[in-house]
Amino acid sequence: MRIEDHWNKAMRLEATRKRKLDTTDDYEIVIWICIHGGAHLANIALHSLGVTDEGFDLIHSNIPEHNLRGPAGVAEMLAILKSIEDLGPRFVRGIEPLDVKAVQACLSAYDKVKGFAEAARNETGEAA
Repeated sequence: MRIEDHWNKAMRLEATRKRKLDTTDDYEIVIWICIHGGAHLANIALHSLGVTDEGFDLIHSNIPEHNLRGPAGVAEMLAILKSIEDLGPRFVRGIEPLDVKAVQACLSAYDKVKGFAEAARNETGEAA
């Protein structure tokens, strides 16, 4: 997928989360949006930095399986995305009740992935 398309999808998901969802009442959907939007943001960074081309998209931090190497910070960004994804089995597909601290950690991690994607995008002139 093209960088611009990843960005548009991630921003639409984020806008929906911010405008229409409550982090307490809708915590499962908030986490899911961070997982899905975070994957779009990670792909922006990977494509912008030349780690992957636009024909190779990650669905999750480790799907499809890969051994990606890139500039400083790529491994950390993928680990942060993985920390978001790890909430899925617990709260989205699982039955754990609301954990406000987990949701806040999720949102904070999402912001870090977004910051990395924005920096990569700006560094390579991909920002609109």
